[in-house]
Order: sequence, then C-alpha cells, then structure tokens
Amino acid sequence: MALYCSPVFGESVAMSQSQGGAAGQSAGGADDEEDSARLEDVIVVTGTRVVGTDPTQTLSPVDVVASSSLANQATPDLTDGLSRVMPSFNTQRWPIADGTAIVRPVTLRNLAPDQTMVLVDGTRRHRSAMVNLQLAPLGTVNQGSQAVDFSLIPSAAVERIEVLRDGASAQYGSDAIAGVVNVILKDAPDGGTLFAQHGEYFEGDGTRTTVGGNAGFSLGTAGFLNASFEYTNSDQTSRGVPHADAGPIADVVGIDQVPLDGLGQRWGDPDAETWKFFVNAGVDLTSMVSLYSHASYADSEWRSDFFFRNPVMDPQLVPPRDTLQQGTPPDPAPQSLIDSILGQGLDPADYLVADDASPSGFILRNPIHTLFPGGYNPDFGADISDFAWVVGIDGMTDGGLSWDVRGRIAENKIDYMVSQTINPSMGRLSPTSFRPGSLTQQETSFNVDFVQPFDLDGLHSPLNVAFGLEYRDETYKIGAGDPASREAGPTASVFGLGSDGFQGFPLESAGSFSSDSLGAYVDLETDFTDRFSGGVAVRFEEYDEFGSTFDWKLSGRYDMTDQFALRATASTGFRAPTPGQMNTLNVTTTANPDGRLIPSGTYPVDHPVSVVLGAQPLEPEESQNFTIGFVANPFDNTSLTVDYYDIRVDDRLALRDNVISEGDLPGLIDLGVDNPELLVGSLANFFSNAFDSKVTGIDVASTSNFDIDAGALTLDLRYTYNRQKVRNVAPNTINDSRVFDLENQVPRHRTNLTLSFDSRAMFSGHVRASHYGSWETTGGLFSPGDASDVNSYSSEIIFDLEARFRFADQFQLAVGGENIFDTYPGEEQNPTLQFLGVKYALTSPFGFNGGQWYARLSYEF
Repeated sequence: MALYCSPVFGESVAMSQSQGGAAGQSAGGADDEEDSARLEDVIVVTGTRVVGTDPTQTLSPVDVVASSSLANQATPDLTDGLSRVMPSFNTQRWPIADGTAIVRPVTLRNLAPDQTMVLVDGTRRHRSAMVNLQLAPLGTVNQGSQAVDFSLIPSAAVERIEVLRDGASAQYGSDAIAGVVNVILKDAPDGGTLFAQHGEYFEGDGTRTTVGGNAGFSLGTAGFLNASFEYTNSDQTSRGVPHADAGPIADVVGIDQVPLDGLGQRWGDPDAETWKFFVNAGVDLTSMVSLYSHASYADSEWRSDFFFRNPVMDPQLVPPRDTLQQGTPPDPAPQSLIDSILGQGLDPADYLVADDASPSGFILRNPIHTLFPGGYNPDFGADISDFAWVVGIDGMTDGGLSWDVRGRIAENKIDYMVSQTINPSMGRLSPTSFRPGSLTQQETSFNVDFVQPFDLDGLHSPLNVAFGLEYRDETYKIGAGDPASREAGPTASVFGLGSDGFQGFPLESAGSFSSDSLGAYVDLETDFTDRFSGGVAVRFEEYDEFGSTFDWKLSGRYDMTDQFALRATASTGFRAPTPGQMNTLNVTTTANPDGRLIPSGTYPVDHPVSVVLGAQPLEPEESQNFTIGFVANPFDNTSLTVDYYDIRVDDRLALRDNVISEGDLPGLIDLGVDNPELLVGSLANFFSNAFDSKVTGIDVASTSNFDIDAGALTLDLRYTYNRQKVRNVAPNTINDSRVFDLENQVPRHRTNLTLSFDSRAMFSGHVRASHYGSWETTGGLFSPGDASDVNSYSSEIIFDLEARFRFADQFQLAVGGENIFDTYPGEEQNPTLQFLGVKYALTSPFGFNGGQWYARLSYEF
C-alpha cells in the first residue's frame, strides 16, 4: 500500500526527477508543472538500501527538497537555502567571528554542525579545514565543530536533496548523530539552463550578483556528462552603530582619521567572490556494469574585518578616553626594557616613542601608531580552494547481487590574510599586511558495498541484505604564518606579539596530522507482512586514535490502514574527534566584559599550555537516538507526518576557557614553553569532553494540493519544536552562561507556511511566512559567566515572496523579495556588545540585515 506524502518544500509539488531521467531543472528555470508530473518517479536512496524505495514508505523520516525550492530564493547558497525551507535546519550570520564569518555552519535539530553527515550521491562529503573556534555568544551551538561547507556546492548541480532526520551511524558511520543530508546530483544527458540573478538589501548594500548554468551531454549511446557552474560576487553589509570609543577619538583627531568614516568597526556580512564547478558523469561498460565519477572544484575569496583598535597600543596600559580627553600621559618605559633592546643591537626609537620627561627617555607608546592616528580596524580574509573527486564502478551479477566499488580524494584549503594591522612588537618596522598561515583538510576513502535480496518463506517481500567496508583517512595540515605574523619583537612583553587580530601560526604548531579508520556494516530490511516492515543495521569501526566502536539501529513501520502508518526507530551513534580538533592551534583577539581587547589562544590537548591547565585526551562522542511518529493521509489531497525524537549525546566536545596566570609559569617553563611570561593574562582554550546533552523535539510536515481552474495550488506547512537540556557538566569546563545559551539561544519553535501557485502556463510563484520563536541568551564571553545577565528576545515572522513569468517558451523572469516587510530583531541588550557597536541582537536566528529584493532571468535549452 502507498500512503501519499509530498516531500516537497515551497513549490507546487515541484520535485525534480529521480536519477536517470530527462534533463533536470537548474537554478531559476524549474518548470513547476513538469516537476509535478515527475513526482511519482521519485525514489529515495537515503536511509534505506532497498532499491526503488518510495519516499512515503521509508522506515525513518526522509524529506526530499526539490532543486526548484533551492533555486527560487534570493541566493543559491545551500547554506541559506536549506535553513530557508526546512525549519529543523538553522544557520546564522557571524560578523567579527574569525573563520566562522566565512565558513558558516549549518545545524540540524540544534546539534553541532559536525554531528550531521553530508553525502553527495551517497558518498561522504569532505569537511572544511575551518574548526569553529569562535567563543560565545557568537555561535554557542557551533563552537568547536568542524563541518562540511555547504556553500561550496553549486545549487545548479543539485537534482534534489534528501534529508534523513534520524540517527544513522550504524548505516553510514561517524557523524550521523542528528541525521544525514544526501545531495543528489543532476545526471541529464542533454538540455540545460543558464541564469543570472541580481539583488541587494533594502538598505542599499549587500549587492549580490550570481550567474550560473547546467548542461548535459551524451557520451556515446550509453553515457552522460552533466556539468554545472556558479559565479557569485557579493558586497559587505553594515548594520552597527559607532564603537563607543570612536566618537571621543574622532573629537580629538578628526572623524576622517577613524576607520569606516567614524564607525570604528563594522557589524555585517563580508565581501565574497566565489567560483564553483561540478561535473557528474557515467557510462555503461556492459549491460550489467557501469563506470561513474563526479568531481567538484571551488575557489573563493572572502574579506571581513575585526574589532576597532584605539590609537594606543594597549588599552590596558593607556585607556584612550583618559589619554585623549584628559591628557593622562602614558607610563614611562622601564630602563630594563631599553637595555634589553640595546642589548640586541636594536634602536629603541624603532619600538618606543621618545619622551625627555621619562627617566629612560622613552614612554610605553608604539611609534607605528602615527600611521593610524584614529586607530585601526584590521581587515581579515581568506582564500579558499576546494577540490573533490569520486570515481567508482558498480554493477549486478546474474544472481542479483548489486556491488559498488569507489574511491574518493578531497581537499579543502584556507589561506588566511590580515591587513590594515600591525605586529606591535616590531614597532615602526612592522608591516601592515600579513599571511598568518593556512589550514588544509585532506580526505581519502575507499568503499565496497554489496546488496543482495533473498526470497525467504514467511516474508512478504525479499530480505534485503546490504553489507560493506569503508576505509577513511583524514589529514589536517597547519601551515606556518609568514615570519612577521608570528615574530616576538623586543617589546612583546608590553605590547603583545604577532599580527594583531589574528596571530600567525607558529613554526612549532605547523605540521601534518592524520587519523584513519576501518569500518564494516550489515544492513537488513524486509516486509514481514503487507502491513509490517522492519530493519536492523550494525556497524563496527576501528580508529587508530580511539580504538573500536560498535553501533546498531532498529527500525519498524506498521500500516494500520491505507491512510495511516506508525513508524519508530532506535539507534546508537558516535562521532570521533577530527585531527583538526585534536591539533588546531590559533591565537586571535577577543574582548572581556569591560570591552578590553585580550589575546585568546586555542591549543591542542597535548600542547604544554593545555597540559599545564589540565587537558585530557579526547574521547568520541556517543549517542542514543529514539524516534516515533506517524504518516497519514487525512484527505485525498493532504499528507501529514508527525515525528517525535529523543537524542542523547554523551561526552560532547567543547572549548574549555582558562586564563593563564603567574602560577602557571613554573609548569610552562618545565615543559619548555618559550617566553611563557608573554602568555600571562591571555585566554587559553582547548577541547575537552565537557558535557552530555538531551535533545527532544517534534517535527510536523503537512502538504495539501488543490487543482483549481486557474492552475495548481499547494499549501505546505513545516513546524519543528526543539529543546536541548545540558547534563553532567564536567568540572572546570563550560560555565553556567554557556549551559544557558546551549539550552536557550536557538528558538524552540520554528514554522514555515508556504503557499505556491502554478498556472501551468506563464505564471508561477510562492509566498512564505517563516515564524521564529522567542529566544534567550547571555553575553557569553562578555558576561560574568554565571548566567546572571540573561536577555530575552521576542518571536518574529518573516515573509518572502516570489513571482515567476515564463515567456518566449524558453525564458523565465523571476522577481522576489525575502523579508519583504524589512523585519529586524530586537536591539542588542548586552552592554559590552553595545559598547562595541552592535545595534541588533547578535544571536538573531534570521540575521539582522533586513529585507532584500532580487531578480533572476533564466534560459532553458
């Protein structure tokens, strides 16, 4: 029996076709009527290894996102696209957040981004090289994760996206705690689409231009090659107010000397330019054997910025408002410092400002600041290159055994840059541009999979037996920064060292760090009767760093009537810490609750700094997952699914915050740390298995289709309730503020209601209302740490609208707006963030850029 359940988001049953058919629709050019006609052709390949499974018959909840639902938005970026159409996905904007401002994480069911597995055509997608080190309140749920960068996959290459909302480590391996996202590529052998899109925010900034396309080609009579590309250029946005120090400084030196026309620093999106390419190909070698491959390449340049620096080197030594408004002189330079500089054969005038009133002849002011009389705002950016290649061969024996052998190599590299800044310890000899180093994630995997159905007496359908092996190797590389970005000059003890804002990776941290694993699985599924189906999966995995793990999954479904079915699953899962999480080392700048800038370092757990502060070897995260729900067709034109889930994760990773004190110096000296006195007073973070959590929630999906005289109308409702509870916090790890933010910073309620219309001729379009429930947050790092500074923000509803007009048969013009009523979150309430120039709630789940408009022209051939 087949219960109808529309797996569509935001379109009139606009499901792109399943693999192996005619040309799929590309960005902006989807023919909704044709998509609707192909809906019944769709089969899912995620969450089940039974060939030809209908999306309504899966044992676990699987959503299918149409390519047109992703294309018909203000941006083709999958990071935004998934969260826009699926309320169980969340992503946010992270200004002044180091690499997180560039590689934006996506979360499923309020779990960490790297607790969701991402596949492309069933093969694991590689991680970004960026380990999210940003301290709270910027991304509490994301902190410490190393996840896939969705933004580097061109939407033009996507046929559909299947989302398994269930634990699946026993089926797919490490990371599949929250679920699995499987990006299905287009494989059309002919036809295609070209499109161009342009838009900007109502404020007049954030201009974004995208051009892209997809084309299919035949390879003889038994093969295809499908190629896609996208180019996007987007400008920065700014939604802040002047930094509290910017005004007083401008009164003294002039507003033209203060960065950003007196603003001091900017809160908004970065500048970005990105090229993305994807090729998917396959050819039948015989009637029973096929060769296939897909490859991707992306290159992107990002430019953001950091906190405003006052026109004195160290705000702790010389508060700028005292110095500039009251004339308080800087402290004299101690004679011991002068003697040290002279002893190195250097000129003190290159590093300190001369002053005859000082006994030593110099004061503690850096001469390079004559270049920045109104302070400076470091520019931060990254050049990202990304490559992946999968090649495989599959087939079937005469006895019905399906087999698949494939290999994968991938690399993501991030080259950082910082300019409009200094290395304060180098004085007037400091350059103002630096290359702080690079991060590289390399992955290799090899898979062998088999599927064999067996006809057994007593079963309603064959017993589907799937089994296989997977070998994976991950390598994380740290490239040292240029010498000036990491140099400790003669005044490092008073002014700090390295490129200000983002210190260069030191030589001792540079290197290559690897981890490999070998896994084996068995996955069984069958229909016991015409109403009762079930499955069981087990997986054994051996890690060279962590030993072995064994996970299992049980699934069941009972069709009580032709219109109503119950389903449930229970499973265990795991996520192994990555080489990046175990070996990353980074020193950047943050602010304390008084708004004072302080260096903040993240160290590997085996680094001497971490060891002195009590770091322990990392262990894998482990999970227990339970879901129960139902699928129903209350009316002929309506489908409804409701699923409850309970996910418990033990030994979750988090960054442990510490301040290095004088008392730590003996231990640092004993372990051979150079110049340990320079670290006193700085923050030191390292990963630890810090806490357990329990995430419970409900997902509701309902779709109703109406045929009317004017065309087809679809009403689609998606609702999610999610609540996280932190438990068993390890001593001296995360504080009460972090616990509160993990439990309350993401809205518990989210709803999407989409009304779509297709005239089946010239016009189609949609209107979407997205409700974000209220949320609460502390100041995180900018707070006492005891959750005594909680701020509350009210719920909001965001409206999107798009109208599409087809003309001259092959052309389509789309005009739309997202957040068309220009809704902003409430104003930021944290005093420190207000001091730093934040205007709107920094933790807003829908951002703070306001509304935007866009237009898109597409051509189908």
